[in-house]
Amino acid sequence: MTIGDLLREQLAPPKVSAALYRAAARIPGVTVVDDAVDAAGRHGVAVARTHAGERTEWIFDKNTLEFLGERGVMVEDTAWAKAGQITATTAVLNRGISDKPGESSRRAN
Repeated sequence: MTIGDLLREQLAPPKVSAALYRAAARIPGVTVVDDAVDAAGRHGVAVARTHAGERTEWIFDKNTLEFLGERGVMVEDTAWAKAGQITATTAVLNRGISDKPGESSRRAN
């Protein structure tokens, strides 16, 4: 949970995202998905964990390991979804910082 929160909610350099990828891959029960697709259609490698019939994937660029987004995929039929159904998908297209609300952000490196 903590790694997912950090990936989703923090502005981090690619090296930090790569370190989080490596840490997540070591968690018991986590698997690697060699080809996962974010909401923008970008392909990457994901670390994934399955709970209650749903696999949550954190997707990273295959070369830089920068966080691209996440996806939820049903791996078994449940009362509310069928196996193979995508339940959620996101893509991080730009992150930045600004001095004031409403101001265009500056991309962080």
